[in-house]
Amino acid sequence: MLETIRRYIETEELLTPGGRVIVGLSGGADSMALLDLLTLLGYQCVAAHCNFHLRGEESQRDAVFVRRWCNETDIPLQSVDFDTRQYAAERKLSIEMAARELRYEWFEIIRQQQDAEAIAVAHHRDDSVETLLLNLIRGTG
Repeated sequence: MLETIRRYIETEELLTPGGRVIVGLSGGADSMALLDLLTLLGYQCVAAHCNFHLRGEESQRDAVFVRRWCNETDIPLQSVDFDTRQYAAERKLSIEMAARELRYEWFEIIRQQQDAEAIAVAHHRDDSVETLLLNLIRGTG
């Protein structure tokens, strides 16, 4: 499986072999697997964790888990805390849209600071549909 993923990344020219990549790390299975795969493939990964403070103690547990896991695996970690509800209220956005804006703006800042070539996030089908709909609404295809 690892070799299939490597070939796909190379064929599609998604990443430069051994390149630096920011990996959005929620602490969930999908993002943890993505980080593990990219690390095994030899990419220089920097984990990026956002705490949106939307799920109480569960948000805190995710942050602690991610920090501990990155420490144990020697993966650099950047983390940030957001007041997502306030951001959403000030901009009259849904909580989901506010979290999305905060996350991707911060990921781009980290990408530039780390001189990384890409930002990798683990998406599921609903995320892709959401992205497509947002792009169509904005007129960006």
